[in-house]
Amino acid sequence: MFSAYSQQDAQFTHFFFNNQTFNPGATGINDKICFGLTARDQWAGFAGNPKTGAFNFATPLGRQNGVGLTAIYDQLGASTDVNVKASYSFHVALGNGRKLGIGIDAGIINKGIDFTKMSPVSAGDPYLVSPASSAMTPDIGVGLFYKSQNLYFGASSQKLIMSKVTLGTASTQIRRHYYITGGYNYAMGTGGVWVLKPSFLIKSDGTATQFDINTLVEWSNTFYFGATYRYQDAAAALVGFRKGSMVIGYSYDFTTNGLREPSKGASQGSHEIYFGYCIKPPVPPKPPKYIDVTWL
Repeated sequence: MFSAYSQQDAQFTHFFFNNQTFNPGATGINDKICFGLTARDQWAGFAGNPKTGAFNFATPLGRQNGVGLTAIYDQLGASTDVNVKASYSFHVALGNGRKLGIGIDAGIINKGIDFTKMSPVSAGDPYLVSPASSAMTPDIGVGLFYKSQNLYFGASSQKLIMSKVTLGTASTQIRRHYYITGGYNYAMGTGGVWVLKPSFLIKSDGTATQFDINTLVEWSNTFYFGATYRYQDAAAALVGFRKGSMVIGYSYDFTTNGLREPSKGASQGSHEIYFGYCIKPPVPPKPPKYIDVTWL
């Protein structure tokens, strides 16, 4: 018997579009009704490589509240994780368009494993006696998210409960995760047609720490391109297109770790597609005013 440790949360190159996924303080903080879909095919070329999908929805409620829903599907080989959670954020106005979101999310994690997809070295392995198994456990996360016109910064923690899940005769410990993220928009050129958008994400489960550094260049709020470096994992190229309230983005990760070696299967990189759509919520009509002439 042996133990193994690894980061359990899903990974996204478009993390700057997915703040709500790991920080509930970002829920509804941009004062828009937003939908987001992300699909990721990681380390293409390997059998059973990670495949991840995420859905985000958020809407403001009044002037100081935001609510949302996040669903994440993550498959790696014989294991499948599904995480569904609702989030709430209270927005503290700091003046001049600045806000601090104080958020919490709560939901469930369903971990499953299909032992029939495994190929044991010897027959009769006692850890592979069950054809399939799954278990469900509660999930809670918290976060703070600061946003101004050109700057954002956030800190959060997910998987606070740290439940122990039993799958067949094996067990796994859900580890607490920590995130720090930030970004800045810097207008360049005449009229600010070009905008430089650097951002970063630091993530840790207390055992392993990883960081992403990203830089995008956007032209006329229409087209963007950029690059990401993920420590000890990959370098990525990104392109995207905006049209009104819609954004579509694509990234390709060039594997930089040992998985690119032919002797280990030679990863063909990772592909990720993002689709997002945001609209301003309708402005409630003002109640009609009546004037009583007897008081004039």
